[in-house]
Amino acid sequence: MITTSNYYATPIILKEKDSGLDYRKLSETALCLAEDAVKSSDSNILIAGCFPPINVSFRPDLTPSKNEVEDFYETLADIYKNRVDVILCETMASIFEGDIAAKIATKYFERTWVSWNTRGLDPLLIPSGEKLYDAALEVSKYNLDCQLVNCAHANLITKSLEILKSCVSDIGVYANSSIHSPRNEKLDKYENISEVHYHHMVEINPREYLNFVKEWISMGSKVIGGCCTTTPEHIRLISEIRS
Repeated sequence: MITTSNYYATPIILKEKDSGLDYRKLSETALCLAEDAVKSSDSNILIAGCFPPINVSFRPDLTPSKNEVEDFYETLADIYKNRVDVILCETMASIFEGDIAAKIATKYFERTWVSWNTRGLDPLLIPSGEKLYDAALEVSKYNLDCQLVNCAHANLITKSLEILKSCVSDIGVYANSSIHSPRNEKLDKYENISEVHYHHMVEINPREYLNFVKEWISMGSKVIGGCCTTTPEHIRLISEIRS
C-alpha cells in the first residue's frame, strides 16, 4: 500500500507558506501520482488516501473550529471517492480531530484507518494530553477497519501498540526509524513535544527496525509500515518477512 503524498497540503499550512497554493489541486496531483505508480507496477498495490491533521503536526492546540475541520475532510473525501482503497486518518493528535476525521471517512468509504500519534515520552498519551486508550475507544463507535499508532520512536511505540491491543481488535503501527535514548539531559523547557522527540532521537537501520517489526507482528498487527526516516530498504525487509 502507498499513501497519497498530500500530508502537508492543508489550507492553513499552505496559507502561511504561500497563499497562491491550493490544497485541493495539490491533493488531486498527489492522488494522480499514486494512481500512476500503481498502474506502472505489476504488483497488487492499494492506495490510501491521506486525511492529515489540518494544521501543524503534534499541535492540537492549533486545530481550528469544528466546521473548518469538517469542510477540510469533506473536500478531501470528494477528491478520493471511488479512487482510493482506504482512507488513512493519520497522526491524529486529539480526540476532537480524530473523531471528525473518522466520522467523515466512514460516511463515504468502506475501509477507514485511524492512526494516533504518541510522539512524546509517554506512550500512553496523545499530544493533546488525552489517553490513547480513551481516544481509541471514542472512535470505536465508527465502522473502522483498523486503528494504528504512528510517528513515534520504535521502542516507545510498542507500548502504545499494547494499549491499542487492549481495546481494539484490529491494530497496526508505522513508527519512525529511530529509538528514544535518554543519553542526553532532560529538556526543562520546550515549546512542543517534537523538541523532546528529536533531543533524544537515535536513528536505527533497516535491520534494527525489523526487530521491532517482528515484535509487532507477534502482537497481532494487521498493518505494519514506516513513518519518518523510513527508506525503501526498510519497506523491502518488512515486505519480505510478511510474504
